[in-house]
Amino acid sequence: MRSVRLALILIALVPATTWAQQVLEIAPLIRSTQGNDLREDGTRAPAALDSGAASGAQEAPGVDARADRILRRMGDYLSSASEFTFKADLEYDTVAADGQKILYGAVAVASVRRPGLLRVEYNGDERQTRVVFDGQTITIYDAAANVYTVADVPANIDDALDTVFERYGVFVPISDFFYADPYGVLIENAQTGFVVGRHPVDGVPSYHLAFSQEEIDWQIWIEDGPRPVPRKLVITYKSEPGSPQYVATLSDWDFDPRLSDHYFEFEPPSGSDQIEFLPTQQQEIQQ
Repeated sequence: MRSVRLALILIALVPATTWAQQVLEIAPLIRSTQGNDLREDGTRAPAALDSGAASGAQEAPGVDARADRILRRMGDYLSSASEFTFKADLEYDTVAADGQKILYGAVAVASVRRPGLLRVEYNGDERQTRVVFDGQTITIYDAAANVYTVADVPANIDDALDTVFERYGVFVPISDFFYADPYGVLIENAQTGFVVGRHPVDGVPSYHLAFSQEEIDWQIWIEDGPRPVPRKLVITYKSEPGSPQYVATLSDWDFDPRLSDHYFEFEPPSGSDQIEFLPTQQQEIQQ
């Protein structure tokens, strides 16, 4: 398999942005929206993340105590799980130059084994990708182009996700729930929050919570019962033209998937090409 320099295929694959950012661009991290700047081409300049900020996160003054308690219970439940899988049915807006919103969809299947294994299969209207973290490297594969890129990262999921965001400007789909402290990740930039009500998602009784941050509003539905898993997430990008939304409906939670170690290893498909994963600063220079 030949190695292709990323900068040489930018125009052929994805004009005006990096390939890795484009194949994962509709994966909004709630924690990363605070303080990010939009470039002229519409991509986000990565903000510096404090990977320890989530630990011991405190309730924001504007967050209702009941909403905080429900969100914290969900976070504690996910934190206590050593391994889990779930499916996310995704819908997201893109805003055309004339202001018209176009709705796209996708399905993502996420598999997590803490502390250092992760796999996300993403099949959508715009792209089909696979993300695999084996405890040493993260590999991103684009099925349509049959190319993949590999980055050396720290050995745990939290630091690996932060590294690919900080260094390469890449968001991994629905990764807010992969961190060791999901509650801390979600609450750290919240300015207000309250309980909207108790509303079902796909027939499952759930607590409906609403939060606001400087640049986004977000809502989350958390199952009411002994398994307080997130059932739905809606993010509104209120500071961007047209206030586009991202909606993830979560289902098929399995906390005993018994996945093999081999499942978290990437095997290059036949005929695929490896491309270089350039840091964000080098990507900007090459462009």
